[in-house]
Amino acid sequence: MAFRAARTLVFTNDGADLIGFNYLQKTTFSCAPHLIDVLSRLSEWADAEAVKSAIDDDDASDALVEQLVACGVLLRQGSPEESRETAYVRDWEWALPAALLHFSVQDNPPVSVAELERLQVEKARTVPQPELVRRHEGCDDAIAFAPQSDEAALFALMARRRTHREVTAAPIAAGAVADCLYAGLGVVGHTRNEAGVLPLTMTPSGGARNPYEAYVMARRVEGLAPGLYHYSAADRSLLPVSSGADVRPSALVGDQPWMDDMACVIFLCASFGRTMWKYSDPNAYRVVLIEAGHIGQNIMLAATHHGLTACPTAALAHKAIAELCQLDDPVLDAPVYVLGLGVPAPDATSTGFEQI
Repeated sequence: MAFRAARTLVFTNDGADLIGFNYLQKTTFSCAPHLIDVLSRLSEWADAEAVKSAIDDDDASDALVEQLVACGVLLRQGSPEESRETAYVRDWEWALPAALLHFSVQDNPPVSVAELERLQVEKARTVPQPELVRRHEGCDDAIAFAPQSDEAALFALMARRRTHREVTAAPIAAGAVADCLYAGLGVVGHTRNEAGVLPLTMTPSGGARNPYEAYVMARRVEGLAPGLYHYSAADRSLLPVSSGADVRPSALVGDQPWMDDMACVIFLCASFGRTMWKYSDPNAYRVVLIEAGHIGQNIMLAATHHGLTACPTAALAHKAIAELCQLDDPVLDAPVYVLGLGVPAPDATSTGFEQI
């Protein structure tokens, strides 16, 4: 059995101890500073005896080697962790800052709404809440605009958009779902640059790379059998992926129960490789995340137009969604945003926030 140092480790000093973090495995551990020197001597595969010799400690044992493996400090040759790291080193091009953020937030345990509210109440006792809007009251040099007319159809539609998590059991029309998908991702034209033909949509995309694919879990959609579908933005069509009959939607979004009531669930999954192919700057990672907001907003406005609510969330079970949607690349493909569609209950009230 051979071992070597993991290549996805970062270290920081918290003022007392050296803290290590494997961002691909999401393991955290405290360690002595000389561990970094030890790891520098274990960059290549070595057997357990060589590892113990590199540690140069009379207490080094097979149990200690296994402990270092469990902490993500060492990799065991042939393990799933080694395979994943190999794929990461081969495919990820946005260096450490973007990787640290991306892999650190995958599948983190969700915090319930009740717990979030309790934490806010507790914090408010000692830490004042920052102001959520800035006002110009009392500023004589402020230039005031006339109120926007509600008669403008676009602004009237935008003003009606609300997140209503209380929905009825009524089915929704397939045409409404089609419009939501088209508004968010539909290809409306093409452009050309030195690299070739690029698709254009109704939302901005960095470099016209259009990294998002949509997967639709139809539950109560007229004309669609319950199941999971992939949406082709170019063909404006749905292709069955799996039945998804045994999947509880709330289990995919942090156990938020309201998602189980939705007639339809849309998963927005990013193919980071599309954008990475053109942009080597890690800032492009941020661009991909921003694009999910553009797409989601268009979906929500189209839903509002059809009298529906579109409830977004970023509290995702990333691995479970990736498996459900049969995403191809575990390193470069990942779910980013989810929206539930439904008919608002007559007495539904806006949540006023979206859970992350």
